[in-house]
Amino acid sequence: MLDECCYAVVMAGGSGTRLWPLSSKSKPKHLLKLFDGKCLIELTIEKLKDHIPDDRILILTSVHYQALAQQTLTHIPPENFIYEPCVRDTASAIGLAATILKQRCDAATMIMLTADQIIEPAAQFNAAITNAASFLESHPDRLIAFGVEAVSANTLVGWQQLGDAVAFPDCEVRKIVEFTEKPDLATAQRYLEGGNHCWNSGQFAWKADTILKEIATHLPQAAPLLKDIGAAWNTTSRDRVLNDLFPQMPKGSIDYKIMQKTDKACSIFLPCSWEDMGTHAALADKIGTKHATNIVSGKAIVTGTGNRVLNHTGQSVVVAHDNLTVVVTDGTVFIGDSNTDMKALIERIASLAPEIL
Repeated sequence: MLDECCYAVVMAGGSGTRLWPLSSKSKPKHLLKLFDGKCLIELTIEKLKDHIPDDRILILTSVHYQALAQQTLTHIPPENFIYEPCVRDTASAIGLAATILKQRCDAATMIMLTADQIIEPAAQFNAAITNAASFLESHPDRLIAFGVEAVSANTLVGWQQLGDAVAFPDCEVRKIVEFTEKPDLATAQRYLEGGNHCWNSGQFAWKADTILKEIATHLPQAAPLLKDIGAAWNTTSRDRVLNDLFPQMPKGSIDYKIMQKTDKACSIFLPCSWEDMGTHAALADKIGTKHATNIVSGKAIVTGTGNRVLNHTGQSVVVAHDNLTVVVTDGTVFIGDSNTDMKALIERIASLAPEIL
């Protein structure tokens, strides 16, 4: 079991637009029970068993998912759910969690986990976060970004350029020379061929006090807002102050706003398999069954080639074409391909037919 000042914070506030229409505003991807009756956030928390107890696991999510999140995670204490009143992205959300944690434990260590990735095996993952927690006790001013092996020129992830090793007896810790979030294809290809980069897994570890100082440095407009939210947190004014001030927090991800700017980032390698369930292709490859060159989940007859079909209904689906991505839910049918820009598509649908989102 990790030290009593070590907490896990699971980031689960996004709606998962890239998995639409399976994932929606009312039921995001991390709460869909697609994995043998379990959802992604349950798989994330299960990894922590015997390492971080339930009363030191915080769920950082949207107020829109309050009922569904508590119904799904009944073993997590209600006071450990932090509900964002609006979307301000991960930098502000993490600042909120750090502010609250410092009130519980002034020396709190935060193990930041995402709720939309599958990392296995659990034993090796827990060994890495144990090493990170230990490292932060001797290097409390550092920010840990867990790296994974780069196996392709992926433009949907962050990349770490690794530098010199930092003296630490338990595992290799490398300084991050440069952190690049979602590079273009030519840059990603150069990183892959250079051999001195790895992917960023999206998991982090740091002292709550340190990340708050970094946010104050790089997002100075956030610091006074977080201070006022923290001052009201254990009072009857909590909800009013949070609802008034959090919408004023700056937008932006922790990757762009902090990790690309800080000089305190270090990397610890995750010797694990790492699968980001952020696309239809990734999800189909994980839960589907291969039939010749097609990947199918659910009832489907596919006569074409190179298709991925996700049928989340009791109906039968027939696909007589090639290289399509087909997603079927009770309310919507999506037909696209691997090149469909889901973010742009969702923005277009929001203007044409927001009711189906």
